[in-house]
Amino acid sequence: MTALRQGLRGRIEGPLGDLLGPIVPHSLLHVADQVVIAHSHHFALFLEQTIFDALGGESRGVRRQAAFEAAHALLGPLYAERHGASPREKLELAGELFAAMGQGRLRFELSAEGGAVQAESLFHGTSFLAKYGGRVQNRMVVDAFASGYCAAAASLAFPSDWGRLEADEVTCVGRGDAVCTFLLTRRSERPRFGEALTRKLVESARVSWAHEGGLAARPRRVGFAMLEELGALRADERGLISAYGVNLALLPVGYVHQKTFDTVHLVERRSPELVPVFEALVREAAQTGAFHLLGGMLASASFEAACGPVGRDQHERLEQLLGLARALGWGALSAPEFQPGRLLVLRAPMTHESAYYAMKHGPTARARLLFQQGTALAIMQLLHRVDFGTERPIDAETYGGLFKIGTRFRVQETKSPLRGDDTCEVRVEAVEDRW
Repeated sequence: MTALRQGLRGRIEGPLGDLLGPIVPHSLLHVADQVVIAHSHHFALFLEQTIFDALGGESRGVRRQAAFEAAHALLGPLYAERHGASPREKLELAGELFAAMGQGRLRFELSAEGGAVQAESLFHGTSFLAKYGGRVQNRMVVDAFASGYCAAAASLAFPSDWGRLEADEVTCVGRGDAVCTFLLTRRSERPRFGEALTRKLVESARVSWAHEGGLAARPRRVGFAMLEELGALRADERGLISAYGVNLALLPVGYVHQKTFDTVHLVERRSPELVPVFEALVREAAQTGAFHLLGGMLASASFEAACGPVGRDQHERLEQLLGLARALGWGALSAPEFQPGRLLVLRAPMTHESAYYAMKHGPTARARLLFQQGTALAIMQLLHRVDFGTERPIDAETYGGLFKIGTRFRVQETKSPLRGDDTCEVRVEAVEDRW
């Protein structure tokens, strides 16, 4: 019995392996029945900022609604299984799950009319302070996921036909306050819900594995080995998971992609000429996140213990990086074409991104595999521009230093199930005049 299932009667505690489950053979991950990914604070903060830059103050509502829906889908079935539990016990469960996912600590002080939530070491706010504190002046609250999570946890614990509980972050360490505090009040509006990407939906999807073949044998082995290593991680007393040089957290796919694609659609309707700019920034969020997390994992002692030393040639390192991406729940990635210094084709039968968009929005002729595009760019940067033979191949200055003259690679989405293809495929090519 996993710690999550034990938590339905008692406490949720223990390593990530007791919380996470793999969705085989898709190389996706789930908590309870909801699909999640493991990712770093670099990705999370960049994506949040990108959405704010696109929508301004309106982004707060978009992000909080996405968080509310994702948290409601995650917590609703868990609360239902504890049908005899008190509201206090349900809120304790929500707080324990939040911390186990690396999101920080929540202390609920609530009744059916509302109240407050005191938060410590939130994933977004604490990471923002560590990365930008003292260098970036920030006036906005940054913990949209925690806000939506608190609202969902409270609304489910204190259900009412009159409306839901809404959470407003009134103090935030990300803008210089000493602590993060959320005030919850009952609002008359009915909650809105969309369909959630569940493990069952992923497992029932029809996909073709014809392209994978023997190309993925080594990435599969690395992925399984590193999934065990990830499973050994656990949140510390702050409710954070610090590993591989980053803060690591489990992010519900519904939260990541609902806020992203809701913003894409709004920009397309209002200012279509700005869509390429927004898409480029979403790609860069994925690129910087994958660069720091995959690079940190590859350079770690735990990787060497589980998988051996970093590959001496680029083909071997590529297979290792693909295995790491699989372990993180980013999809069953393989590379059917790779020419060092020139070309990488990154392919998967399904990704969390393609599965979410197909479920929520259906077919489209537009390029929507932005996460996969950014991941492919990061892998090319790690293969060609980082020396893993040095003592500290990835540090705070590495990423910024690589882009002083601009990127050396361009990416194109070449196939997508969203437009009728049988695979998710992106192609990265060298920009010749940048070498």
